[in-house]
Amino acid sequence: MIPTYGQNDFLNIFDHQTGIPKSYYMSLRICFTSALLIIVQFTLHAQKEFYKLTPLPLNDLSAFQNPPKNWKIVGAVSGSFDTVLPKSEKGTGILFNEYDAKARNSGPAHLTTQLEHGDFFLSLDFMMPKGSNSGIYLQGRYEIQLFDSWTVKVPHVTDCGSIYERWDERLPEGKKGYEGHPARTNACLAPNLWQHLEIEFRAPRFDASGKKISPAQFVKVVLNGILIHENVILSGPTRSSAFADEKAVGPLMIQGDHGPVVFRNIQYAVLDDFKIRFSELNYEYYEGDFNEFEKVEASHLVRKGKAEAIDIKLADNPSKLCLEFTGKLNLTEATEYQFIIKKIGKARLVIDGEQVIRTRELFDDYSISRKLAAGEHTIGFSYLKDFSWAPTGAGLYIGKLNSRPQALHTAGSLPVIPPTPLIEVNAGREPEMVRSFMYHGGKKKTHVISIGDPGGVHYSYDLDQAGLMQVWKGEFLDATEMWYERGEPQVAASMGAAIILNGKAPFYVRMNANTAGPDSLNYQKELLYRGYILNEQRYPKFMYQYKDVSFEDSFIPQSAGQGISRTIAVSALPAGSLLLIRMAEGTVISQVSENVYAVDQQYYIQFTPSGKLKPVVRNTGNKKELVLEINSSPATAVTYSFVW
Repeated sequence: MIPTYGQNDFLNIFDHQTGIPKSYYMSLRICFTSALLIIVQFTLHAQKEFYKLTPLPLNDLSAFQNPPKNWKIVGAVSGSFDTVLPKSEKGTGILFNEYDAKARNSGPAHLTTQLEHGDFFLSLDFMMPKGSNSGIYLQGRYEIQLFDSWTVKVPHVTDCGSIYERWDERLPEGKKGYEGHPARTNACLAPNLWQHLEIEFRAPRFDASGKKISPAQFVKVVLNGILIHENVILSGPTRSSAFADEKAVGPLMIQGDHGPVVFRNIQYAVLDDFKIRFSELNYEYYEGDFNEFEKVEASHLVRKGKAEAIDIKLADNPSKLCLEFTGKLNLTEATEYQFIIKKIGKARLVIDGEQVIRTRELFDDYSISRKLAAGEHTIGFSYLKDFSWAPTGAGLYIGKLNSRPQALHTAGSLPVIPPTPLIEVNAGREPEMVRSFMYHGGKKKTHVISIGDPGGVHYSYDLDQAGLMQVWKGEFLDATEMWYERGEPQVAASMGAAIILNGKAPFYVRMNANTAGPDSLNYQKELLYRGYILNEQRYPKFMYQYKDVSFEDSFIPQSAGQGISRTIAVSALPAGSLLLIRMAEGTVISQVSENVYAVDQQYYIQFTPSGKLKPVVRNTGNKKELVLEINSSPATAVTYSFVW
């Protein structure tokens, strides 16, 4: 998922480790020679903005204008995937629309903030009960739809995460709705699970007379870590907005008359329309054989002049050049600024006579933070390159908190690099199996197999540990880092909103039930992988030997696309031993309906009854485990499902 921006971090505009599949954010790279592979990676955006998020208080409803009676503050909400109205508990921190459909059209139901915003970044968690419908209106005018879209294959404008359509009653039937934008993919989770939404919004612009000169825009919408909208222009308010007109600012509105909905961790940043450019910018162009700035002499000067922005195209020779720019920036605010250099070659940055960046490497990005007073500051930027086997280019950005970083260079000053093509694996008429490396829990796992199903329910499995690493829906596998050019770092990644699981062995044998299970098993000594066989539908069954017990582990996607069923078959146990099947691990595990357990309200475990066996929730240190305790000696098979 995209990281939630913390209070003490700052801008790092070229960090591409966002967790977003490359179908949405593409890495760009260049291969220069067969002997030397240099990777220069960009994101589709030139920057990753940093926002200092302000929490919207949820101790009471004072942050909202005249809150209707259907809204209340609670301490917890819970339900199963078939619960229409979840249960709530007293407390604070959670905003709950306990809406009864019988009350529809009986009075105001929407919730509107006291806060008004223009450019805006919004981050929140939400929960949709079964069949429910709501929406988030930026400025009270432009709606991101919230809906129970569980198992929907192809999203419509009414589905979760979509930008709702505009509406005109004067148009013919079937054409009244227009300009809606469905989510690129369905990243929605099951009802009554917490989901995460991030929205970056650009408000419309108006001139001094009030005429609109630039439309509103959803710059980015991310649902459960998946980019579902990017740079979508809005010609006007969407249907059922609070206002028919458009303004520079407006409140946040939550739709409350279509069903219950739950929110927590609502955080925002009101963004500054930060614009700045050089004044009195001059350049000097030097040409010659030099590889350090100290070797550039006056005799190498070719010409000098004035420039509007940093522009490496001012050099005639892209392989033997040094460009030096000096100019002034007039800052209107005393605050911390960050300067970021992106280049292929060497560069240095001087602020008010102090050298603050001096690059030695040819391809690394550099940044520096400086608290600067309001007023005029002198900036010097130098760029040097003395080789021909890579493109020529450099750029300088300036950023500050709660603003979009600004380029102080021309668009042509950085090289235009063709994007890396996405190498995607999809299941056709039968399951697809791909062996790969894969990151999990910050570590690179080396014996991973990912199974893609034609029905769109997929999983990744650690063969070393018989551990389920992740499950997801939608498109299958991004194999670009495995197969493009030399394949570095040789990892695959899920294409959908993945539910990350613990990846641990699901079974262990103990003499008593109170002994904690291991985080990992000693491969080859404790656990021996014996390969897999395919059933008639070509789903694999993984086979293991664990000490004196043999196991078979298999997964079958549910036909309705709700989740995936796991069956663990175990041979007869040694006399006096106890087998524990570890079905789930989490901080909070609670039973929400018959045979259904919610794990941290991120996914469900649905147990298929088998004789007298019944799951038990037990404490293991600071975590909980959902386990089955089996002490019978005959061979046993256990089935349970992951539902999300």
